[in-house]
Amino acid sequence: MKKLTIVIPTYNEENTIVKILTKINSVELINNISKEIIIVNDFSKDKTKNIILKYISENKNPT
Repeated sequence: MKKLTIVIPTYNEENTIVKILTKINSVELINNISKEIIIVNDFSKDKTKNIILKYISENKNPT
């Protein structure tokens, strides 16, 4: 199976990270290609980390 890996670097993205992840997860890929999302949090000083962890816990099996 083919996999598309998406790497998202973040730094103080508390206002945008959920929008980005929601958009990525809403895209349906063709030919049974799966998605892998890697988020690299570069020591954000805001709530980015907590928001990412909350998103992951609420979306364990995103489409």
